Amino acid sequence: MAYSVFARIQNLSEHDFDSIQTLAKSMDMRILDRGLYQTVEWSDRFTAITIEFHLDGRFHRIVQEVWKDVDEVFERQQILHDFNLKGK
Repeated sequence: MAYSVFARIQNLSEHDFDSIQTLAKSMDMRILDRGLYQTVEWSDRFTAITIEFHLDGRFHRIVQEVWKDVDEVFERQQILHDFNLKGK
């Protein structure tokens, strides 16, 4: 399994849109929505990650992560649930 560049980022919340865009420059990027938040997806043939940013570029949250080669989709609620179970 190949790892995306996001696997090497320790804490996404410490990065803003511009720094993540620079780190993930090898991946395809598309802006999905610009409403209350800016929703952006980065993808390559192995991974897709969707992140929301405040309109000023500050990180807000990970919406979804997809591991294409093993057909796994992690939604934000599942990520939070798994983290809370492991933290107890």
